[in-house]
Amino acid sequence: MTSLSQHSLSSAGSDDATTSEIPAPDSLAELLLPHVVPMAVLHGRYGALMELVRTLIGVVPNCDRYLEIWPPAFRTYNLVVPNLMNLPAAVFGIGGAPKAQVGLSMLMASRAADCPYCTAHTCSFALRRGATPETIAAALRGPGALSPPEAAVVAVATALGRVPCELTPDHRAALEAHFPRAQAEWIAMGAVAMGFLNKFMDATGVELEASTVAEVTTTLGSEWSPGRAGWGLAKGGATAPPGADSLASKARILRFLPSALLLDVRWQRGVPRHWPAVGRYLKQRTGHDFPVLGRVINQRCVRAIAAVLSVNLDPTLCVLPMDEKILAGAIFAEVVGNVALAEDMAALALHHGVSASQLASARSFALGTDTTTGDLSGTERAILNLARAAAPTPARITPDVVALCREAALAPQAIVELICWLSVLQMFHRLTAYCLAAPDT
Repeated sequence: MTSLSQHSLSSAGSDDATTSEIPAPDSLAELLLPHVVPMAVLHGRYGALMELVRTLIGVVPNCDRYLEIWPPAFRTYNLVVPNLMNLPAAVFGIGGAPKAQVGLSMLMASRAADCPYCTAHTCSFALRRGATPETIAAALRGPGALSPPEAAVVAVATALGRVPCELTPDHRAALEAHFPRAQAEWIAMGAVAMGFLNKFMDATGVELEASTVAEVTTTLGSEWSPGRAGWGLAKGGATAPPGADSLASKARILRFLPSALLLDVRWQRGVPRHWPAVGRYLKQRTGHDFPVLGRVINQRCVRAIAAVLSVNLDPTLCVLPMDEKILAGAIFAEVVGNVALAEDMAALALHHGVSASQLASARSFALGTDTTTGDLSGTERAILNLARAAAPTPARITPDVVALCREAALAPQAIVELICWLSVLQMFHRLTAYCLAAPDT
Protein backbone atom coordinates (compact mmCIF):
# COMPACT_ATOMS: atom_id res chain seq x y z
CA MET A 1 0.00 0.00 0.00
CA THR A 2 1.28 3.47 -0.92
CA SER A 3 2.71 5.38 2.00
CA LEU A 4 0.35 8.18 2.95
CA SER A 5 3.22 10.34 4.03
CA GLN A 6 4.26 10.43 0.35
CA HIS A 7 0.77 11.05 -0.99
CA SER A 8 -0.75 14.52 -1.13
CA LEU A 9 -4.36 15.30 -1.76
CA SER A 10 -3.41 17.50 -4.67
CA SER A 11 -1.95 14.46 -6.44
CA ALA A 12 -5.38 12.86 -6.31
CA GLY A 13 -6.82 15.70 -8.34
CA SER A 14 -8.79 17.38 -5.58
CA ASP A 15 -11.32 19.98 -6.74
CA ASP A 16 -10.53 22.32 -3.84
CA ALA A 17 -7.58 23.66 -1.90
CA THR A 18 -6.22 21.15 0.62
CA THR A 19 -2.96 20.38 2.33
CA SER A 20 -0.83 17.24 2.30
CA GLU A 21 -1.90 16.46 5.83
CA ILE A 22 -2.80 12.79 6.28
CA PRO A 23 -5.98 11.51 7.94
CA ALA A 24 -6.06 10.35 11.53
CA PRO A 25 -5.35 6.66 12.26
CA ASP A 26 -9.00 6.18 13.30
CA SER A 27 -10.20 6.98 9.77
CA LEU A 28 -10.85 4.69 6.83
CA ALA A 29 -9.55 7.51 4.68
CA GLU A 30 -6.11 6.39 5.80
CA LEU A 31 -6.65 3.17 3.86
CA LEU A 32 -8.63 4.61 0.97
CA LEU A 33 -6.76 7.79 0.09
CA PRO A 34 -4.11 6.07 -2.07
CA HIS A 35 -6.93 4.57 -4.15
CA VAL A 36 -9.26 7.52 -4.67
CA VAL A 37 -10.22 8.19 -8.28
CA PRO A 38 -8.65 11.44 -9.55
CA MET A 39 -11.03 14.29 -10.29
CA ALA A 40 -9.78 14.41 -13.87
CA VAL A 41 -10.94 10.83 -14.39
CA LEU A 42 -14.30 11.56 -12.78
CA HIS A 43 -14.80 14.57 -15.02
CA GLY A 44 -14.06 12.37 -18.01
CA ARG A 45 -16.71 9.87 -16.94
CA TYR A 46 -19.39 12.14 -15.47
CA GLY A 47 -18.46 15.69 -16.48
CA ALA A 48 -21.94 17.17 -16.94
CA LEU A 49 -23.24 15.52 -13.75
CA MET A 50 -20.34 16.88 -11.72
CA GLU A 51 -20.79 20.38 -13.10
CA LEU A 52 -24.46 20.19 -12.20
CA VAL A 53 -23.47 19.30 -8.63
CA ARG A 54 -21.02 22.21 -8.59
CA THR A 55 -23.86 24.53 -9.51
CA LEU A 56 -26.10 23.14 -6.76
CA ILE A 57 -23.58 23.25 -3.88
CA GLY A 58 -20.70 25.37 -5.14
CA VAL A 59 -18.07 22.63 -5.38
CA VAL A 60 -17.51 19.13 -6.70
CA PRO A 61 -17.27 17.34 -3.35
CA ASN A 62 -14.29 15.25 -2.30
CA CYS A 63 -16.56 12.31 -1.54
CA ASP A 64 -16.93 11.60 -5.27
CA ARG A 65 -13.32 10.37 -5.40
CA TYR A 66 -13.98 7.84 -2.64
CA LEU A 67 -17.35 6.61 -3.91
CA GLU A 68 -16.01 5.82 -7.38
CA ILE A 69 -13.50 3.37 -5.88
CA TRP A 70 -16.46 0.97 -6.08
CA PRO A 71 -18.49 2.50 -8.96
CA PRO A 72 -21.89 1.18 -7.78
CA ALA A 73 -21.42 3.40 -4.71
CA PHE A 74 -21.08 6.47 -6.92
CA ARG A 75 -24.20 5.36 -8.78
CA THR A 76 -26.06 4.86 -5.50
CA TYR A 77 -25.13 8.36 -4.34
CA ASN A 78 -26.32 9.88 -7.59
CA LEU A 79 -29.61 8.00 -7.46
CA VAL A 80 -30.33 9.05 -3.88
CA VAL A 81 -29.50 12.76 -4.08
CA PRO A 82 -31.59 14.03 -7.00
CA ASN A 83 -34.52 11.68 -6.64
CA LEU A 84 -35.11 12.01 -2.89
CA MET A 85 -34.46 15.76 -2.96
CA ASN A 86 -36.67 16.42 -5.99
CA LEU A 87 -33.78 17.86 -7.98
CA PRO A 88 -33.52 19.79 -10.15
CA ALA A 89 -37.30 20.41 -10.17
CA ALA A 90 -37.16 21.91 -6.66
CA VAL A 91 -34.80 24.65 -7.85
CA PHE A 92 -37.47 25.80 -10.29
CA GLY A 93 -40.31 25.45 -7.76
CA ILE A 94 -41.88 22.50 -9.55
CA GLY A 95 -43.64 20.01 -7.28
CA GLY A 96 -42.27 18.68 -4.04
CA ALA A 97 -42.08 20.87 -0.95
CA PRO A 98 -40.72 24.38 -0.33
CA LYS A 99 -37.04 23.97 -1.18
CA ALA A 100 -35.78 26.02 1.75
CA GLN A 101 -37.64 23.70 4.15
CA VAL A 102 -36.12 20.63 2.49
CA GLY A 103 -32.68 22.21 2.87
CA LEU A 104 -33.38 22.91 6.54
CA SER A 105 -34.43 19.28 7.03
CA MET A 106 -31.21 18.02 5.46
CA LEU A 107 -29.10 20.33 7.63
CA MET A 108 -30.74 19.46 10.93
CA ALA A 109 -30.61 15.71 10.29
CA SER A 110 -26.89 16.02 9.52
CA ARG A 111 -26.29 18.05 12.65
CA ALA A 112 -28.18 15.49 14.77
CA ALA A 113 -26.06 12.72 13.21
CA ASP A 114 -22.90 14.66 14.17
CA CYS A 115 -21.55 14.59 10.62
CA PRO A 116 -19.48 17.77 10.16
CA TYR A 117 -18.93 17.08 6.45
CA CYS A 118 -22.65 16.92 5.70
CA THR A 119 -23.51 19.72 8.10
CA ALA A 120 -21.30 22.06 6.08
CA HIS A 121 -22.61 20.90 2.71
CA THR A 122 -26.27 20.97 3.71
CA CYS A 123 -25.84 24.46 5.13
CA SER A 124 -24.50 25.54 1.75
CA PHE A 125 -27.34 23.71 -0.01
CA ALA A 126 -30.01 25.28 2.21
CA LEU A 127 -28.61 28.79 1.69
CA ARG A 128 -28.58 28.28 -2.06
CA ARG A 129 -32.19 27.07 -1.95
CA GLY A 130 -33.37 30.21 -0.19
CA ALA A 131 -33.01 29.53 3.55
CA THR A 132 -31.68 32.66 5.21
CA PRO A 133 -28.63 32.70 7.49
CA GLU A 134 -30.93 34.03 10.22
CA THR A 135 -33.31 31.06 9.89
CA ILE A 136 -30.45 28.57 9.98
CA ALA A 137 -28.92 30.27 13.02
CA ALA A 138 -32.31 30.21 14.74
CA ALA A 139 -32.74 26.50 13.95
CA LEU A 140 -29.35 25.74 15.46
CA ARG A 141 -30.28 27.63 18.62
CA GLY A 142 -33.50 25.68 19.12
CA PRO A 143 -37.11 25.47 17.98
CA GLY A 144 -38.23 28.34 20.20
CA ALA A 145 -36.70 30.85 17.79
CA LEU A 146 -38.57 29.50 14.75
CA SER A 147 -42.01 29.78 13.23
CA PRO A 148 -44.30 26.80 13.99
CA PRO A 149 -43.83 25.24 10.50
CA GLU A 150 -40.05 25.61 10.71
CA ALA A 151 -40.04 24.17 14.22
CA ALA A 152 -41.97 21.14 12.97
CA VAL A 153 -39.41 20.61 10.19
CA VAL A 154 -36.52 20.85 12.62
CA ALA A 155 -38.14 18.46 15.11
CA VAL A 156 -38.76 15.75 12.49
CA ALA A 157 -35.31 16.05 10.91
CA THR A 158 -33.52 16.06 14.27
CA ALA A 159 -35.46 13.02 15.48
CA LEU A 160 -34.70 11.13 12.26
CA GLY A 161 -31.01 11.98 12.46
CA ARG A 162 -30.50 10.47 15.89
CA VAL A 163 -29.74 6.84 16.69
CA PRO A 164 -31.79 5.30 18.17
CA CYS A 165 -34.34 7.17 16.06
CA GLU A 166 -36.48 9.48 18.20
CA LEU A 167 -39.28 10.15 15.71
CA THR A 168 -42.79 9.79 17.11
CA PRO A 169 -46.26 9.93 15.53
CA ASP A 170 -46.64 13.34 17.19
CA HIS A 171 -43.61 14.65 15.28
CA ARG A 172 -45.07 13.50 11.99
CA ALA A 173 -48.55 14.78 12.84
CA ALA A 174 -47.13 18.22 13.68
CA LEU A 175 -45.32 18.35 10.35
CA GLU A 176 -48.47 17.33 8.47
CA ALA A 177 -50.44 19.99 10.35
CA HIS A 178 -48.36 22.65 8.57
CA PHE A 179 -47.75 21.01 5.20
CA PRO A 180 -49.89 18.76 2.96
CA ARG A 181 -49.01 15.12 3.50
CA ALA A 182 -47.14 14.78 0.19
CA GLN A 183 -45.11 17.92 0.92
CA ALA A 184 -44.37 16.73 4.45
CA GLU A 185 -43.03 13.52 2.99
CA TRP A 186 -40.70 15.44 0.65
CA ILE A 187 -39.39 17.40 3.64
CA ALA A 188 -38.77 14.16 5.52
CA MET A 189 -37.14 12.67 2.42
CA GLY A 190 -34.44 15.31 2.69
CA ALA A 191 -33.49 13.87 6.08
CA VAL A 192 -33.92 10.31 4.78
CA ALA A 193 -31.54 10.95 1.87
CA MET A 194 -29.01 12.39 4.28
CA GLY A 195 -29.06 9.06 6.09
CA PHE A 196 -26.97 7.72 3.23
CA LEU A 197 -24.64 10.69 3.04
CA ASN A 198 -24.23 11.13 6.82
CA LYS A 199 -23.15 7.52 7.23
CA PHE A 200 -20.81 7.38 4.27
CA MET A 201 -19.01 10.65 4.96
CA ASP A 202 -18.71 10.07 8.70
CA ALA A 203 -17.64 6.43 8.58
CA THR A 204 -15.21 6.92 5.71
CA GLY A 205 -13.67 10.10 7.06
CA VAL A 206 -14.00 12.19 3.90
CA GLU A 207 -12.21 15.54 4.18
CA LEU A 208 -14.09 18.82 3.80
CA GLU A 209 -13.35 21.30 1.03
CA ALA A 210 -11.86 24.64 2.07
CA SER A 211 -14.28 26.73 0.02
CA THR A 212 -17.31 25.02 1.57
CA VAL A 213 -16.02 25.61 5.07
CA ALA A 214 -15.26 29.24 4.29
CA GLU A 215 -18.77 30.01 3.04
CA VAL A 216 -20.69 28.36 5.91
CA THR A 217 -18.49 29.12 8.94
CA THR A 218 -20.22 32.39 9.80
CA THR A 219 -23.73 30.95 9.41
CA LEU A 220 -23.03 27.79 11.43
CA GLY A 221 -21.51 29.83 14.26
CA SER A 222 -18.69 29.46 16.70
CA GLU A 223 -19.96 26.18 18.17
CA TRP A 224 -19.44 24.38 14.85
CA SER A 225 -16.08 23.16 13.60
CA PRO A 226 -14.99 20.83 10.79
CA GLY A 227 -13.87 18.39 13.49
CA ARG A 228 -12.77 15.02 12.19
CA ALA A 229 -13.62 16.08 8.61
CA GLY A 230 -11.12 18.93 8.76
CA TRP A 231 -7.90 16.95 8.45
CA GLY A 232 -7.15 18.09 4.89
CA LEU A 233 -7.98 21.76 5.28
CA ALA A 234 -5.60 24.60 4.59
CA LYS A 235 -6.00 27.56 6.91
CA GLY A 236 -8.27 30.27 5.58
CA GLY A 237 -10.86 32.82 6.60
CA ALA A 238 -14.61 33.03 6.14
CA THR A 239 -16.25 34.25 2.97
CA ALA A 240 -19.74 35.60 2.40
CA PRO A 241 -22.55 33.02 2.56
CA PRO A 242 -23.81 31.94 -0.87
CA GLY A 243 -26.97 33.55 -2.18
CA ALA A 244 -30.19 31.90 -3.29
CA ASP A 245 -30.60 30.43 -6.76
CA SER A 246 -30.31 33.09 -9.44
CA LEU A 247 -31.35 33.19 -13.08
CA ALA A 248 -27.73 32.52 -14.01
CA SER A 249 -27.46 29.43 -11.80
CA LYS A 250 -30.78 28.11 -13.11
CA ALA A 251 -29.56 28.58 -16.67
CA ARG A 252 -26.39 26.69 -15.80
CA ILE A 253 -28.49 23.83 -14.38
CA LEU A 254 -30.45 23.64 -17.63
CA ARG A 255 -27.19 23.46 -19.56
CA PHE A 256 -25.99 20.32 -17.78
CA LEU A 257 -29.37 18.72 -17.11
CA PRO A 258 -29.83 16.59 -20.27
CA SER A 259 -26.65 14.56 -19.75
CA ALA A 260 -27.45 14.06 -16.05
CA LEU A 261 -30.97 12.91 -16.86
CA LEU A 262 -29.63 10.38 -19.37
CA LEU A 263 -27.46 8.85 -16.63
CA ASP A 264 -30.43 8.70 -14.27
CA VAL A 265 -32.55 6.99 -16.93
CA ARG A 266 -29.78 4.47 -17.60
CA TRP A 267 -29.25 3.71 -13.92
CA GLN A 268 -32.98 3.12 -13.35
CA ARG A 269 -33.64 1.17 -16.55
CA GLY A 270 -35.91 -1.80 -15.94
CA VAL A 271 -37.15 -0.59 -12.53
CA PRO A 272 -40.96 -0.20 -12.47
CA ARG A 273 -42.33 3.26 -11.83
CA HIS A 274 -45.00 2.40 -9.28
CA TRP A 275 -45.80 0.21 -6.28
CA PRO A 276 -46.71 -2.70 -6.12
CA ALA A 277 -44.81 -3.52 -9.32
CA VAL A 278 -41.68 -2.22 -7.56
CA GLY A 279 -42.16 -4.77 -4.78
CA ARG A 280 -42.45 -7.61 -7.28
CA TYR A 281 -39.32 -6.38 -9.06
CA LEU A 282 -37.32 -6.31 -5.83
CA LYS A 283 -38.60 -9.72 -4.82
CA GLN A 284 -37.37 -11.16 -8.09
CA ARG A 285 -34.05 -9.31 -8.05
CA THR A 286 -33.10 -9.52 -4.37
CA GLY A 287 -35.39 -12.10 -2.76
CA HIS A 288 -37.34 -9.53 -0.71
CA ASP A 289 -39.96 -6.93 -1.61
CA PHE A 290 -39.14 -4.35 1.12
CA PRO A 291 -42.83 -3.70 1.88
CA VAL A 292 -42.30 -0.36 3.65
CA LEU A 293 -41.87 1.18 0.20
CA GLY A 294 -45.59 0.59 -0.28
CA ARG A 295 -46.21 3.32 2.32
CA VAL A 296 -44.31 6.02 0.41
CA ILE A 297 -46.47 8.51 -1.48
CA ASN A 298 -43.99 9.81 -4.04
CA GLN A 299 -43.25 7.19 -6.64
CA ARG A 300 -40.08 8.93 -7.81
CA CYS A 301 -38.60 8.14 -4.41
CA VAL A 302 -39.91 4.57 -4.45
CA ARG A 303 -38.38 3.85 -7.82
CA ALA A 304 -35.01 5.38 -6.95
CA ILE A 305 -34.76 3.47 -3.66
CA ALA A 306 -35.63 0.26 -5.49
CA ALA A 307 -32.83 0.95 -7.98
CA VAL A 308 -30.43 1.55 -5.08
CA LEU A 309 -31.39 -1.70 -3.35
CA SER A 310 -31.12 -3.60 -6.60
CA VAL A 311 -27.61 -2.40 -7.43
CA ASN A 312 -26.32 -2.94 -3.88
CA LEU A 313 -27.68 -6.48 -3.79
CA ASP A 314 -26.55 -7.50 -7.27
CA PRO A 315 -24.00 -10.34 -6.86
CA THR A 316 -22.51 -9.55 -10.27
CA LEU A 317 -21.51 -6.08 -9.05
CA CYS A 318 -20.52 -6.94 -5.49
CA VAL A 319 -17.00 -7.53 -4.23
CA LEU A 320 -18.23 -8.74 -0.83
CA PRO A 321 -19.74 -12.22 -0.55
CA MET A 322 -23.50 -11.87 -0.25
CA ASP A 323 -23.72 -13.78 3.04
CA GLU A 324 -21.19 -11.45 4.70
CA LYS A 325 -23.02 -8.43 3.35
CA ILE A 326 -26.32 -9.64 4.82
CA LEU A 327 -24.68 -10.40 8.16
CA ALA A 328 -23.24 -6.88 8.15
CA GLY A 329 -26.77 -5.61 7.54
CA ALA A 330 -28.07 -7.65 10.46
CA ILE A 331 -25.37 -6.13 12.67
CA PHE A 332 -26.44 -2.65 11.59
CA ALA A 333 -30.13 -3.33 12.27
CA GLU A 334 -29.28 -4.62 15.73
CA VAL A 335 -27.06 -1.65 16.60
CA VAL A 336 -29.69 0.93 15.56
CA GLY A 337 -32.52 -1.06 17.16
CA ASN A 338 -34.74 -1.19 14.08
CA VAL A 339 -36.98 -4.27 14.29
CA ALA A 340 -38.50 -3.77 10.84
CA LEU A 341 -35.06 -3.48 9.26
CA ALA A 342 -33.95 -6.62 11.12
CA GLU A 343 -36.91 -8.43 9.54
CA ASP A 344 -35.80 -7.20 6.11
CA MET A 345 -32.33 -8.62 6.72
CA ALA A 346 -33.84 -11.92 7.87
CA ALA A 347 -35.85 -12.13 4.64
CA LEU A 348 -32.71 -11.52 2.59
CA ALA A 349 -30.85 -14.10 4.67
CA LEU A 350 -33.46 -16.74 3.96
CA HIS A 351 -33.23 -16.11 0.22
CA HIS A 352 -29.43 -16.18 0.15
CA GLY A 353 -28.93 -19.23 2.35
CA VAL A 354 -27.77 -17.49 5.51
CA SER A 355 -28.84 -19.63 8.45
CA ALA A 356 -30.82 -18.53 11.48
CA SER A 357 -27.86 -19.42 13.69
CA GLN A 358 -25.56 -17.19 11.63
CA LEU A 359 -28.02 -14.33 11.99
CA ALA A 360 -28.29 -14.89 15.73
CA SER A 361 -24.50 -14.90 16.07
CA ALA A 362 -24.24 -11.66 14.10
CA ARG A 363 -26.85 -9.99 16.30
CA SER A 364 -25.05 -11.14 19.43
CA PHE A 365 -21.74 -9.92 18.02
CA ALA A 366 -23.32 -6.53 17.24
CA LEU A 367 -23.89 -5.84 20.91
CA GLY A 368 -20.62 -7.26 22.24
CA THR A 369 -17.01 -6.21 22.32
CA ASP A 370 -15.31 -9.41 21.13
CA THR A 371 -13.20 -9.02 17.96
CA THR A 372 -12.34 -12.68 17.39
CA THR A 373 -15.67 -13.80 15.82
CA GLY A 374 -14.95 -17.48 16.21
CA ASP A 375 -13.20 -19.37 13.42
CA LEU A 376 -13.73 -16.80 10.70
CA SER A 377 -10.95 -15.84 8.32
CA GLY A 378 -9.11 -12.58 8.77
CA THR A 379 -11.10 -10.97 5.97
CA GLU A 380 -14.44 -12.07 7.42
CA ARG A 381 -13.42 -10.89 10.87
CA ALA A 382 -12.38 -7.50 9.50
CA ILE A 383 -15.68 -7.09 7.63
CA LEU A 384 -17.85 -7.85 10.64
CA ASN A 385 -15.78 -5.71 12.99
CA LEU A 386 -15.89 -2.85 10.52
CA ALA A 387 -19.66 -3.22 10.17
CA ARG A 388 -20.11 -3.06 13.95
CA ALA A 389 -17.82 -0.04 14.27
CA ALA A 390 -19.44 1.85 11.39
CA ALA A 391 -23.05 1.16 12.41
CA PRO A 392 -23.47 3.67 15.29
CA THR A 393 -24.08 7.36 14.76
CA PRO A 394 -21.50 8.82 14.74
CA ALA A 395 -19.36 5.88 13.64
CA ARG A 396 -16.85 4.41 16.05
CA ILE A 397 -13.95 3.65 13.74
CA THR A 398 -10.88 3.15 15.95
CA PRO A 399 -7.21 2.55 15.13
CA ASP A 400 -7.78 -1.11 16.06
CA VAL A 401 -10.55 -1.43 13.46
CA VAL A 402 -8.38 0.23 10.81
CA ALA A 403 -5.54 -2.12 11.75
CA LEU A 404 -7.81 -5.16 11.36
CA CYS A 405 -8.74 -4.01 7.86
CA ARG A 406 -5.10 -3.41 6.99
CA GLU A 407 -3.92 -6.75 8.38
CA ALA A 408 -6.64 -8.58 6.46
CA ALA A 409 -5.61 -6.72 3.29
CA LEU A 410 -9.25 -5.77 2.84
CA ALA A 411 -9.59 -4.43 -0.68
CA PRO A 412 -10.48 -0.72 -0.95
CA GLN A 413 -13.43 -1.69 -3.17
CA ALA A 414 -14.72 -3.98 -0.41
CA ILE A 415 -14.40 -1.22 2.21
CA VAL A 416 -16.32 1.27 0.07
CA GLU A 417 -18.96 -1.34 -0.79
CA LEU A 418 -19.51 -2.19 2.86
CA ILE A 419 -19.80 1.44 3.97
CA CYS A 420 -22.08 2.15 1.01
CA TRP A 421 -24.33 -0.76 2.05
CA LEU A 422 -24.51 0.43 5.65
CA SER A 423 -25.26 3.92 4.34
CA VAL A 424 -28.14 2.56 2.27
CA LEU A 425 -29.42 0.83 5.39
CA GLN A 426 -29.19 4.04 7.42
CA MET A 427 -31.26 5.75 4.75
CA PHE A 428 -33.73 2.86 4.94
CA HIS A 429 -33.69 3.05 8.74
CA ARG A 430 -34.87 6.66 8.60
CA LEU A 431 -37.42 5.88 5.89
CA THR A 432 -38.87 3.03 7.95
CA ALA A 433 -39.08 5.22 11.04
CA TYR A 434 -40.95 7.93 9.15
CA CYS A 435 -43.36 5.55 7.42
CA LEU A 436 -44.19 3.62 10.59
CA ALA A 437 -44.88 6.86 12.45
CA ALA A 438 -47.94 7.52 10.26
CA PRO A 439 -51.16 7.97 12.26
CA ASP A 440 -52.75 5.00 10.47
CA THR A 441 -49.87 2.62 11.25
